Amino acid sequence: MYTTILAYVIAFLGLVMIGTGGWGLVYLLSVGEDRAPPLRYYAMMIAMICGGFGLGGIAQGLRVLVAIAHTIQPF
Repeated sequence: MYTTILAYVIAFLGLVMIGTGGWGLVYLLSVGEDRAPPLRYYAMMIAMICGGFGLGGIAQGLRVLVAIAHTIQPF
């Protein structure tokens, strides 16, 4: 039960990271040419989006492990 809740919390945090990274990337693209931000700021936003996808993958793996553990009968 607690592992399933943990998987959903991790998935939710992954979605939050993807949304925050996307919002930051849109904000950086809308700044304009007069105050162009450094390239490393774009890299940070892309890394945040990729981290969110990574958290989503971890959550899916955890959900699969819970499903396998529930289907396998103990000896």
